Amino acid sequence: MSSEDKDADATEVDITESGVTELDVADEVNAEKTGEIDESADAQEVDEVEIPGEAFQGRRSVGRLVAIAVLAVLLVGSAAGAASVYWWMFRPDQKALGLNLFTTASVDQQIQERQKQVAGAARDGTVALLSYAPETLDKDLANAKSHLTGEFLKYYSQFTDQIVAPAARQKGVKTEATVARAAVSELHADSAVVLVFVNQVTTSKDRPDPALATSSVVVKLTNTDGHWLISEFNPV
Repeated sequence: MSSEDKDADATEVDITESGVTELDVADEVNAEKTGEIDESADAQEVDEVEIPGEAFQGRRSVGRLVAIAVLAVLLVGSAAGAASVYWWMFRPDQKALGLNLFTTASVDQQIQERQKQVAGAARDGTVALLSYAPETLDKDLANAKSHLTGEFLKYYSQFTDQIVAPAARQKGVKTEATVARAAVSELHADSAVVLVFVNQVTTSKDRPDPALATSSVVVKLTNTDGHWLISEFNPV
């Protein structure tokens, strides 16, 4: 065996013992020549791990900004919607009731105050209409007329002049009315309807003992120059 053969055998033994094949050596040689395989693989791994993560963080930030913007738009939209509903639905009701739109008092407070005024006008007018005495007849009838308006004022004036006044003077008729309760059933800017429950005590020369009568009356009022006056008076 020549020295060259011995060297070849030794090389084969070293290669075999190290577990590296000719294909592996060839791959390494090719890789060394190109200088691209491992580095490109590492770069690819870095790209696959780090860059998508950064992109995800960027998308999440953008998503937060979009969510905040959408929420702001929704809040502004809801506020605008509430304002429009208030303007087109609620404020016309205030105008229809003749309420003050530029006051610190709430709508409920204004409505309650208006109901109180209307009920009080109906109560006072009813008492004035149904209360009189022979000694103070002219004053009582004048007071009653001050609570009336329109066609009902004309009717009451004729009725009292022709029937009530003569009967009160001749027969000594005296009546005194009190209102047990007054409830507003309708309320508008210039008109209202109130249901009034009345107790009336009547005496006369023929019947000196007091006679009590209870009744209910539907009173319609009209707002005339800021005063609530009775325009209809209908017993029920």
